[in-house]
Amino acid sequence: MAATPLSYYPSEDQLAARIKSFETTPFVAEQGNLGDHAKLPRSLESPLAWSREDIENDMHKCILKLSQADVTALEQAARDFEDRSVPLSNISPENFVLPQHLKSSLRSVSNQCYHGRGFTVVQGLDPTKYSPELNVVLYAGITAHVAPQHGFLDKDRQKVLCHVVNAAGEVSPTEAAKKSPGFTDGPLAFHTDNCEILALYALDVATTGGQTFVSSSYQLFNELATTRPEVLQTLSDYWVLDTFKDYSQFPPVTRPMLHASDAGNVMFTYSRFPMAGFKGKQRNANLVPVSEKQIAAMDAVQYTMAKNAVPLPWSKGDIAFINDMAIMHARSSFTESGQGLQRHLLKFYLRDPVQNWKVPESAEKHWEKIYGPNTPEGKRDEEWCIRYEAGQEDTWESNG
Repeated sequence: MAATPLSYYPSEDQLAARIKSFETTPFVAEQGNLGDHAKLPRSLESPLAWSREDIENDMHKCILKLSQADVTALEQAARDFEDRSVPLSNISPENFVLPQHLKSSLRSVSNQCYHGRGFTVVQGLDPTKYSPELNVVLYAGITAHVAPQHGFLDKDRQKVLCHVVNAAGEVSPTEAAKKSPGFTDGPLAFHTDNCEILALYALDVATTGGQTFVSSSYQLFNELATTRPEVLQTLSDYWVLDTFKDYSQFPPVTRPMLHASDAGNVMFTYSRFPMAGFKGKQRNANLVPVSEKQIAAMDAVQYTMAKNAVPLPWSKGDIAFINDMAIMHARSSFTESGQGLQRHLLKFYLRDPVQNWKVPESAEKHWEKIYGPNTPEGKRDEEWCIRYEAGQEDTWESNG
């Protein structure tokens, strides 16, 4: 049988063929097989498990609209914070002071992310009114009330603020081919960023396209547990992931795509990118070859996530908070008008120590890497990239 083509963004024909193959060759699992493999539960009973129809009915619960009074209070808090010259790394609910009702509203965003549908969009800011510095302070102040801990986004474990732009559109075709999927104007396959709470602030959006979609990983788990349990088994095995970097500093990573704990919790750290490569970033031929069952698993993930996906109700000035452990996201391709960068997002990896889950043992090393200390003294020395500079994107850890 001919090998299945492996690409970062699989074609609709390939996904259709995969599903047809699944339907014509049903998997018959031995009794207890799934539950015995990597401590996987038989199903996940949680509001985090939702279908497209479920979330379309509940979308209003996933939006927090700021009133003009709320925006005024946020602007005042941001200017007061700037006047005190407090380092951004020390921003907190105590020094970014908000009225009690607004504090409660933002705390509800954390509750929704961890215990509700898994995401919330905060609407009401107008980033064109503010300087780059004030936009970052506003963003950091809001997130401090939702999930105050920051994670490192770059491979060097220094930077906590990422600018997501179409960097490929600003360089030569040769250099553009070296950019990761997230820093192009093309579509992104469903993936996680491998953090706890992913936050995205839209400083600007594309002229057309560039829509962000979310889909429940918990729903994916439940559907596969019923129909294709062998896919879950494959995802919970150890995969060899290319870093596309100098192996002397950043060697390939070996870990599962699906993690499970003794308590029955699961989480995904998933992307096609390190397996399939992307344009000028091709998987090292000396690594373990990608197997047919791994391609089948990735195709099943893409198909199922797309089937249950909903577009985020998101426009310029909105901030999306996404539980990256239980929700995957994707993006449509887009176009930008005029010269220079247009679609521009600011990204945080966040964590709420009051609500956070105990991560499975197989993910602990990565969690410590992004949320733990980065100095010999056991402290965190954080770098905040207030403005985008060309080439910043080449250091980021996860880009689609």
